Amino acid sequence: MIQRRLYIYIVAAASLAMVLIGLVNLGTTALNQLFGAVPPYSNVRDSYAGFGATTLVGLPVWGIHWWLAQRFARRNADERASALRRLYLYLVLAATGVAAAILARSLLEHAAGFLLGTSTDGPSIGRALWGTLVLFAAWLYHFRTAAVDRAIAGESGDSATLRRWYGYGLLLLGLAFLLFGARNLLQQGWVLLVDSGETIVPGNLVPSAMATMLTGLVVFGFHLRWTSRAPLAADDRSSTLRAVQGFLALAASVALALFGASQLSYYVLARLLGVDHPGGVANNILVAVAGPVATVVVFSLAWVWIRRQLTTDAGEVEATRQAGVRHLYTHLVAFLALATLAIGAAGLLWTISDQVLNTWLNRPVGEWRDRVSLFITLMLVGAPM
Repeated sequence: MIQRRLYIYIVAAASLAMVLIGLVNLGTTALNQLFGAVPPYSNVRDSYAGFGATTLVGLPVWGIHWWLAQRFARRNADERASALRRLYLYLVLAATGVAAAILARSLLEHAAGFLLGTSTDGPSIGRALWGTLVLFAAWLYHFRTAAVDRAIAGESGDSATLRRWYGYGLLLLGLAFLLFGARNLLQQGWVLLVDSGETIVPGNLVPSAMATMLTGLVVFGFHLRWTSRAPLAADDRSSTLRAVQGFLALAASVALALFGASQLSYYVLARLLGVDHPGGVANNILVAVAGPVATVVVFSLAWVWIRRQLTTDAGEVEATRQAGVRHLYTHLVAFLALATLAIGAAGLLWTISDQVLNTWLNRPVGEWRDRVSLFITLMLVGAPM
């Protein structure tokens, strides 16, 4: 039984990959010819022949093996609930979901550039649209299949664990896209406001940041809503993976928010102490602080929201492993904060003692203000944590 399942789903996965690769590249080749774009392959006929053969070989192989898999699943509830079947479904969902998100981001970036007048690359829009549609169709079919299996046979044990790996993995990916896109968009908007010489030009980060943020919003929003639905949320509330995902996101948000705050504090202190170019930045300090300010704003908001979500989960029910993950996060943050504080204090004392000793020995006194600013910043960041 297990050997048969292994054979069917391994062959189905491999042949489905052939079909998707063939279809995406066939459409790309046709669109290049339609728009008169430079093809990525030297010989268009070879491209049609190669990817056409890949599709024609993979499609019947996948169709036959998937038909067998569906037939066995309809006959036997254990077959429908098997972990190998769920492994196939969630691996396909993860692979097509990630690939579709990447292509959708490219589509949005080129479309935003086109609307903003910074790009006229029509073929890129067409290619990204075609690839997104093909991969989304495959994702949607397997997502509905997994939903039907879950409704008929239920989902527990290894099958539920596989679903959580997929769901919370895509949730983290979408959150990363959303936060970094929002951070870059806020930074670019700040620069455009304070620097009259800056404009939106081809290759500018504004279309890229908008595309990344919108893609992340869709991926994160869908999977957050999906994992928050009553049947799944009740089952996942005490799962370790849910806690790991939450505390990973919280740790990253904390680290990036503190990094942005440390950069901002460093620039401010250095300028107050008379350093003209702290960290080698240009004359316009308002442009230099755009990145740190955007980082602090975006990741601080994420920090607050994720912490509230984790507090809500812990208030309802907190399993032993979840509490262990929370303790690990708390002690790790405390350790990093203590290390930051110690480095700042040691560096500040070393700088001051070095200046006093050089003055006492009538030696040349080097630049100290930049280093003092840096070490005070480390203390200011580490002490509250």
